[in-house]
Amino acid sequence: MTAEASPRATGDRRTRQRQERRDRLFHAAVELFVERGYDNTTMDDIAERADTARATVFNHFQRKTAFLDEWSLRRRERAMTAVRAENLENQPLRNVLDRYLTELARNSVDARTETLACMSAAIHSTNVFGNPELAHQFGAFVERAQATGEIRADIDPRQAGLLLATSYFATLSAWISSEPAPFDLQEHLLAMVEMILHGIANA
Repeated sequence: MTAEASPRATGDRRTRQRQERRDRLFHAAVELFVERGYDNTTMDDIAERADTARATVFNHFQRKTAFLDEWSLRRRERAMTAVRAENLENQPLRNVLDRYLTELARNSVDARTETLACMSAAIHSTNVFGNPELAHQFGAFVERAQATGEIRADIDPRQAGLLLATSYFATLSAWISSEPAPFDLQEHLLAMVEMILHGIANA
């Protein structure tokens, strides 16, 4: 049996093809959200833009909000890749948060129209301020810093992660609220981290 015909090779090819279909559907959806708006885009529209069957769309994304979840996931993954590329995972919490948020800010600035379309839809169609995945990521950062003694033992990492995430979403929401952008996103996000880590009261 050749390598190409082996079960593993066949499985790898199928996995790759499935991911390629998922990517095509995702990019088609985001393009339509930007062009027509989230509310004016249907699953049928996405299937047509991706040149695939309607059932295929639902096989990959069971509901329209799943495209927004995927959009957020891919941004988080890019931010985490940036942190890992600079070997910052075990560095002080401030360094990790600054790099992570800087990458999120760059993604937003480089694709402002996409951010406007998808973030606006996420705010109105999903519970981004409830228990977002971003809060879990930030909570993990805080928990790791707590284990090294950098963060006080009485701090709840989950609550701290939620505070950071909701502050991020509020800042991003304000940034997309008008044209042109009302402030420097990266600068405001880093200032947000400074405020949260050091507090607002005199010691």
